[in-house]
Amino acid sequence: MNVLHISAECYPFVKIGGLADVVGSLPGEIKKIRNAEVRVMLPKYKSIPHKYIQKMTHLVHFSINVGSKSNVYVGIETLKLGNIIYYFIDNQFYFGSRDHVYGYGDESERFAYFQKATLAAIQNIDFLPNVIHVHDWHTSMIPLLLKKTFPQYSNIRTLLSIHNLAYQGVFHIDDYRYFNIPYDSRFEFDGMLNFLKAGIVSSDYLSTVSKTYAKEIMTPYFGCGMQNLLKQRKDRLIGILNGISYSDFSPETDKFIPYKYSISNVKEGKKENKKALFSKLGVDFDLTKPVIGLISRLVGQKGLDLIKHVFDEMLDRDDFIFVVLGDGEKEYVDFFHQLQSKYPKKMKATFGYSNELAHLIYSASDMFLMPSRFEPCGLGQIIALKYGTIPVVRETGGLSDTVEAYNEFLHTGNGFSFTNYNAHDMMHVIRYALNIFHEFKSEWDGLIQRAMTSDFSWKISAKTYKKLYTKMLKE
Repeated sequence: MNVLHISAECYPFVKIGGLADVVGSLPGEIKKIRNAEVRVMLPKYKSIPHKYIQKMTHLVHFSINVGSKSNVYVGIETLKLGNIIYYFIDNQFYFGSRDHVYGYGDESERFAYFQKATLAAIQNIDFLPNVIHVHDWHTSMIPLLLKKTFPQYSNIRTLLSIHNLAYQGVFHIDDYRYFNIPYDSRFEFDGMLNFLKAGIVSSDYLSTVSKTYAKEIMTPYFGCGMQNLLKQRKDRLIGILNGISYSDFSPETDKFIPYKYSISNVKEGKKENKKALFSKLGVDFDLTKPVIGLISRLVGQKGLDLIKHVFDEMLDRDDFIFVVLGDGEKEYVDFFHQLQSKYPKKMKATFGYSNELAHLIYSASDMFLMPSRFEPCGLGQIIALKYGTIPVVRETGGLSDTVEAYNEFLHTGNGFSFTNYNAHDMMHVIRYALNIFHEFKSEWDGLIQRAMTSDFSWKISAKTYKKLYTKMLKE
């Protein structure tokens, strides 16, 4: 079985969101299973660290047409990292001369080029996939292009993974010209070119990143306009929970935290890492108070409106420290600026992203807040569990599938959750968690034990993907 993953992001080469983490770890886990050769293809961005670029080998180059542009250069660079061979689509104009991954206003042309180039690359590399596994809107025209322009590859099966249905790759309908194909109703939605819609109706199978999200996206509230199309294909839609690599996220081996710890010395570990976190942040917070961490894109999806409604009151009245890491929309950045100005002894926000600081927050925090309006899977709560940092989440998508609400009567659960998208529901649950932390130490210890022994590694999910590939090839 030969499987080719095609993605716009892949850790450790380029990371904007959770998509990169998935594509960076899932292929390697699938390859560990017998009889699977798995490779990955992505753009060669300028922002890829130099240590990887200097190790790449030029494999081949050729030309394609992109709309009215003829003889557009496509270079294929290759690199083996771990047990995976990676291919990089090289083009100076589209990828090699730009400091950022997105945001240039010509995304329809750039990712039309990328998708055309990946399929043309299959003719020029010594690897013929049985399965092409594409990820999100950036690559979701590929199943349709394969059918329309490469009849010789009719035996190749396609799987589209939807990591976040809210991002669909919507452009002016005339931009389909970049693909050099005739108009097709399969890529039009509401009068616009919609990359994701083309993938939804053209892929052999669809997957998304948790069982609950797979059900949610067939409803109007979560379906982002695609719910009826997804319902029509529900027999081809499967929810497979994302995992994490515990070689990258484990408090016992984490290279980014100064004090390693396990279940046996978690309290000492958290105390020492709190000292390191507060020192790094330049604050003199009380080490005896519980720390609530928030690591997030600062966008509406993440439930920040709930925080805006009640955290001024909570920081005034309740006994905790609040640490924020993230960047995004101005209204939320401004809000957290104002909040930390008002409560400098209880809150610190860092804007931007630092992998080192993120790991330190996971290890030092006592709770991890994810009040998302919707959350396809979420990785933050899974990482937090491994570090003994108790998640407080809204019951949606993958948060429902990974966080079991604490039950004080049965002494079960690995976190706290609330159902309604309501700020006061969130506030009451946080206060309940704070009360357990302060007043019922043995119960909190049990929560930590159950959190740290939760297993959300890729092993189970990788086997599920392998079974799905096998099923696709038998049809």
